[in-house]
Amino acid sequence: MSAGRPFRRSIARGRTLVLSAPISDDASPLEKERAARRRLVATTGRCPCGAVLTMPTDLAPGSMTVVNVEHEDGCPAIEDHA
Repeated sequence: MSAGRPFRRSIARGRTLVLSAPISDDASPLEKERAARRRLVATTGRCPCGAVLTMPTDLAPGSMTVVNVEHEDGCPAIEDHA
């Protein structure tokens, strides 16, 4: 991983480019699992907890958006998970 590339392309879904942060080798096991699940959602559209990524259908070419994925309680992908 290069310090000049803090994000990398995970997958091009149709004509939608999805970006995800790299998983640091020195991250805690919880942080690694959190990042891995978020990347899994970005690349496959699903989390092991059952959450589903739904892409908006009204995106204009060249636009950007942020999507919210509702993970189940206790899923490591949730920032507040302890």
